[in-house]
Amino acid sequence: MPKFKFRLEAALSLAKRSLEEQQRRLAHETQKLFQLREACQEQERVWQFALEGQKEACQSSPQDLGLWQTFTQKQLELLRQREKQVLQQEDIVERQRERLLEAHQDSEKLKKLREKKKIVFNLKEQRREQAVLDEAGQIMFGRRNSS
Repeated sequence: MPKFKFRLEAALSLAKRSLEEQQRRLAHETQKLFQLREACQEQERVWQFALEGQKEACQSSPQDLGLWQTFTQKQLELLRQREKQVLQQEDIVERQRERLLEAHQDSEKLKKLREKKKIVFNLKEQRREQAVLDEAGQIMFGRRNSS
């Protein structure tokens, strides 16, 4: 019995590798997003600390108020930068999810095509075997009747 060979096996193998690569990239970009979010939260805590320091300077040491205002402003600028980085990374993660989805769809299409081709191949083989068996049966029947 001949063995089933899928002509697009190389394409399927490449699609699977691409899918795995896209999964790795998504994991990497998601991890990066997580780290950026943590850094943003930490920066917000520092900014909140600076605001508290500024408020206390207003009440207890007005001579330090200028320093606290400068520090608070710098921390706010850093916070805005972090927030911008988080938004950019969220876009990158979303685009990577779309690439992963496309790679998954490509892989699934080829898997389904392979399964369909295998079913057709098996049906043809069963028909061929049945035809051989039918022919053998006719020959045996013909020999018995001619004896």
